[in-house]
Amino acid sequence: MKFKFLLGYCCAVAVFATMSAEHALLVDASIEESKIVDEDSSSADDTSEAITETTDIVVDQASKEAAKESSNDDKKEVDNESDKKDEKAESKDYNSEKDILQWFQTYSEAVATIEKKAFRKVDFQKFIKDSLKLAISNVDAHSAFFDNEEFKNTLETTTGEFSGIGVSIIGKAIDDDALLIIDVVQGGPAHKAGLKRGDKIISVNKDTLKGLSTDEVINKLKGKTDTEVNLKIIRAKKPLSFTIKRELIKDQTAVCYCFKEQRVYYLSLKHFAEIAAKQVKDLLEKANKGKCKGIILDLRSNPGGTLDSAIDMAGLFLPKNSLVCSTKDRNGKTVAEYFTRTDPVLKSDVPIIILINNFTASASEILAGCLQYHSQKIYESGKNDRKFMVFLAGTTTFGKGSVQELIPVKNGCALKLTTMLYFLPGVKSIQAQGVEPDFEVKAKIVPEEDMKWIKELYGKESSLKNYITENEVRENLGLKPDPNKKSDGKEKSDKKEVAASQEFGDDENGSEPIEKIESEEDWQKKQIKALGEDNQVLSCVNMINMLHMIKKCKKDKKFTRQRAFTMLKKNYLVDVQPEIEKVH
Repeated sequence: MKFKFLLGYCCAVAVFATMSAEHALLVDASIEESKIVDEDSSSADDTSEAITETTDIVVDQASKEAAKESSNDDKKEVDNESDKKDEKAESKDYNSEKDILQWFQTYSEAVATIEKKAFRKVDFQKFIKDSLKLAISNVDAHSAFFDNEEFKNTLETTTGEFSGIGVSIIGKAIDDDALLIIDVVQGGPAHKAGLKRGDKIISVNKDTLKGLSTDEVINKLKGKTDTEVNLKIIRAKKPLSFTIKRELIKDQTAVCYCFKEQRVYYLSLKHFAEIAAKQVKDLLEKANKGKCKGIILDLRSNPGGTLDSAIDMAGLFLPKNSLVCSTKDRNGKTVAEYFTRTDPVLKSDVPIIILINNFTASASEILAGCLQYHSQKIYESGKNDRKFMVFLAGTTTFGKGSVQELIPVKNGCALKLTTMLYFLPGVKSIQAQGVEPDFEVKAKIVPEEDMKWIKELYGKESSLKNYITENEVRENLGLKPDPNKKSDGKEKSDKKEVAASQEFGDDENGSEPIEKIESEEDWQKKQIKALGEDNQVLSCVNMINMLHMIKKCKKDKKFTRQRAFTMLKKNYLVDVQPEIEKVH
């Protein structure tokens, strides 16, 4: 059996008991293994013995010379194959079975030789599991190997209740030595202990993170309620230690405020869950009654959640049976299409501005891109008089448009393997591209140079090692590669030495943990103050007000999205260089 997963790469770790990725039982058979592993144990033992015998060192001179000559021929062949490796893998005529059989024999010989000749006794169970972890991490940025314990932990934490520490993180490559915290849940265990946005986790329960996948670290952070986890983090280039008691994290997915004088509602979603859809529904019903001029839906730093939640959210805005997204396999064949299942709640023509940034990932960028597409198409078609005006503001999203399946294999282990890509309506891929805003509005709280550095190293799919590139997506669709785009995703920057707290630029307390935990009332005051100083949010409020005044003055019944878009572009200057000329 297989379990299908939608996993936002900006993983929200242990924030909600049901926050994990979507999984659905698939009926097709698991991987056929009989071609590689003999199921009969006695036969397997005989094979192992035979391999061991063939690896004995031959001491006579003639054999040495023959071996040397053979080795040189093999080296030339291997070097030649290495040069053509990328071309072979990309060729449709590439015979993978030949390479698999050839190199499995080499691997078997190497293992057998180590078993017979190595001075140090080797734990081969660990040896082979570690080699699989390293190898599969090179398939792409999101594929991984789970041993039996990790697989068991993953199923437990994705199918039932679990406790955690209440942080959101950015995923890591297996050779990275730290995880970056991008958010801390107010009142959660991590917040109570003193962890902050921008901290870097470097060890969990005295285990360093180098050599561990993101999923392995997540499983170490999660656990039973009231158990403790010991963390070591880096803040302002200084190490700090924390002991945190795991808790069931309260469902704090959404925060809602109203700009009273402007009559603009603001809703921030940390990830998608039932309560979030309900709060959005309540806001849309208020909009239907004419109680607001517009709505701001803040999806910044939202790592996603289940695809079902994104579909339910889209159903609040779009007509029933509207396409939300589709999936295609590596042959470009459409595997599934996902449609809205309910009639829309929104009947008002108030503008809705969705705030996005480079940490908006997976299901959240699918929702943003889907609503943007349908808002454009409703007016372009001319067949629907429904007023539906959605704009995206902020910066380009993360670009995580791949689907992972959790596939059980022998010995109680599993593969998390990328098997499909998501496509927005109009067959538009978000993989390594993200969704672009209608209006670019950069955050001014973080210094621009620091923000550029964070985006390059953390805040987009293409910053990951072995990411699936735009040209691979183009090839999947039968299009020619773009020569201006990278043809492989194997480059990865090494410039991650700057302290995370400096990256975010908001650590007023230096390297000391907070001593006093804020009350709910203090936290609300702090949030309202921060909201009033957030230039991206204020820009959205001003755009909504401008559209409201234009509609009121012109009383134009045919005030379409395109006209609104054009007028805002022309009259509301944000982070786009305007055309300026000198007056003589």
